[in-house]
Amino acid sequence: MIDQDEKHDRQPLAVPTTLFTSRTKIAFALVLIVGALAWFAYGAFQRATVNFMTIDEVAALGPTPEDRTVGVSGKLVKDSFIRSPDGLVANFKLKDENGGRQVLDVRYNGEIGQVFFNDFSEIIMRGAVGQDGVFTAAELTVRCPSKYLTEQEQAEIESQQGAEPMPPPYQPGYFDPKA
Repeated sequence: MIDQDEKHDRQPLAVPTTLFTSRTKIAFALVLIVGALAWFAYGAFQRATVNFMTIDEVAALGPTPEDRTVGVSGKLVKDSFIRSPDGLVANFKLKDENGGRQVLDVRYNGEIGQVFFNDFSEIIMRGAVGQDGVFTAAELTVRCPSKYLTEQEQAEIESQQGAEPMPPPYQPGYFDPKA
């Protein structure tokens, strides 16, 4: 028989343990990698997001922070478009499409086509308001309504401008008062 003291002597005094097993280390590394990717994705999404506002909201906003871009759309204020002699800088004013009271001064640096503005175009921009209160557009898009109007709507606009509208081909008697 084995004496109790001999049995006690055979058992190790301390059991070796490790704080991190190989599985724990791999899981910890995966959590770090997934966390870092999620953080980068969130940051990229935040920088790419643009809040579109009305002209009244942009005018009330004041200067925008350097890392922020806002979007705005509106209609051109009549006779406000001024182009620089080199044709690369445009200054103009926008009004809200829905009848807002504010007018937004805009500066755009970039090439502008020959057929740029008319009173019916919707101007969509992304940019920032500077310390001087002028909205500096980084991107500018003009949506010409003639591309998005039905022939009847286009004829009504032409009649408001004093031109003799052409009747749509599918309604030959549309503008004939006797019909």
